[in-house]
Amino acid sequence: MLNTFRYVALSLIRDKGIVIWALVFPIVLSTCFMFMFAGLDEMGQLEPIRVVVVDDENYQAAPAFKAFMGATSEADSSKEQAAGDDNQVIFKTTLAKSADEAEELMRASNGNESPIMGYVTTNAEGLPEVHVRSISSDSGMSAANAALLTMAMDTFVSQSALANDMLQRNPTLFTDPAFVESLFQIDDLTDRISVTQNAPKESVRYFFALLGMAALFGAQSGVETTLRLLPNLGPLGARREVSALSHVRALTGSLLASWAVSFACLAITYAYMRFVAGIDFAGRDIPCLIAAAVSSLMATSLGAFLGSLPKLPSSAKSGILTAFVCFCALFAGLYGQPTMQLADTVDATMPIASLLNPAKQISEAFYSLMYYDSFAPLLMHLGVLLAMALALFALSALSLRRQRYASL
Repeated sequence: MLNTFRYVALSLIRDKGIVIWALVFPIVLSTCFMFMFAGLDEMGQLEPIRVVVVDDENYQAAPAFKAFMGATSEADSSKEQAAGDDNQVIFKTTLAKSADEAEELMRASNGNESPIMGYVTTNAEGLPEVHVRSISSDSGMSAANAALLTMAMDTFVSQSALANDMLQRNPTLFTDPAFVESLFQIDDLTDRISVTQNAPKESVRYFFALLGMAALFGAQSGVETTLRLLPNLGPLGARREVSALSHVRALTGSLLASWAVSFACLAITYAYMRFVAGIDFAGRDIPCLIAAAVSSLMATSLGAFLGSLPKLPSSAKSGILTAFVCFCALFAGLYGQPTMQLADTVDATMPIASLLNPAKQISEAFYSLMYYDSFAPLLMHLGVLLAMALALFALSALSLRRQRYASL
């Protein structure tokens, strides 16, 4: 059986079709994903609010408001934070000499991805007056930014009134620099936490779906291995049929070699994603490789089942496998945002369909490893894959046992 394992493995490695579909194609597609989804994870990040500040005599005569804007803003033409690292950038400011110029700049930004939300003038008392753009036709994010701009200026006005009142009541408090700094410090009103093991990233879902597709393409080795065992398809199968090695040992050694080659291809693809594409798998490399091994076992069983189907030519079996893999990858969300939404819809409305989809189960296995601190979700998905593998192996054995040949 050891010799069978070795020679079958060598023959599969030399098969260009298996190497291309199970190894080269997933790596090439991973490289394409690296460029396609380079900026996808940053799309949902909050950007500084663009605002115009009228730099007139009142603004220059209001040191408190000027310091407030300097501490919370960066110049619109600069990509670096103007204030210290400890200050939070809220605004991206542009200076204008007059209100008319500010309105012109705001109108000129219409249609941009990040339009100017409004402009701010300073009254004679050194307090800001906000002029917010019309948001009737803007997106929800623009409306939120306009509200944040108004809230920030209202906060400054209220803090200024509080400071003036305290100055009249107890002027000695202003001799403490820490107290003065705390008056105009904007505290975080919310704490950013993560309810998952790692921060969610939109792009990694496509790589997980690709791992599911790559694992299923490894079934091609199972198809080829099973076809070479059939005595009516070639002299190699005929010699094995009449050899001293039992059918069970020959079949076991051949399928183990098929599983080893499939797992090696998937492990190399995983390593490429991990170290070249930079996909973070939460440092769980060993559990990920275990998931890859189980996925490859299921793919091998799928290939063995297709290879054992009687009355079908070899080319038809390969075509059926390719169509099946592409169909499963569709409902795993591999082909872009519309298919990812379709996969989520199917998962929510028909969970049984996702349960029976091996590509979806493989994708979810890697997903659970990255985002859950418990291994329970992973074990559930691996259990489904193992059940699929056992069922397909049983059907393959039943199909092979029922085949009879009049002559070889």
